[in-house]
Amino acid sequence: SLPNPTPPPQPPLCNLLLLAGRRSSLSSRAPTWSTPAAEDGSLLGQPWYSGTRDRHAVESALLRFRKDGAYTVRPSSEPQGSQPLTLAVLLHGRVFNIPIRRLDGGSHYALGREGRNHEELFPSVAAMVQHYSQHPLPLVDRHSGSRQLTCLLFPTTP
Repeated sequence: SLPNPTPPPQPPLCNLLLLAGRRSSLSSRAPTWSTPAAEDGSLLGQPWYSGTRDRHAVESALLRFRKDGAYTVRPSSEPQGSQPLTLAVLLHGRVFNIPIRRLDGGSHYALGREGRNHEELFPSVAAMVQHYSQHPLPLVDRHSGSRQLTCLLFPTTP
């Protein structure tokens, strides 16, 4: 008798969503967390948190890693106020730095600059990272306005 063939490996969920997103509009939305949540827990134990590394060290590490979807969360260059952290993501040899905003005294977090029509809210930075490791993250080039999608695939720390 012949052995049962092993099924081919399945692509990660995010890859399937990225492929589907290229064929359809980008109108799908992440769930919005409507229940109040406790303040974000410690980031120090997270494999994607860069600790005290500055923007230059983080960008250099991501560029050396050379894999689309490599990412880290670092303290913002100007951490005071409502944008204490930045999500740095590598895509096509370029690092995108996206502010992480703290809302409602820290009970919610949002990604990106203020003033967007629709905003996904998360109860913690960890929940945000988890979401975008499974769902496509839209990245917009501020100079050209072009829009690309990636997922947070490779936690990287300098």
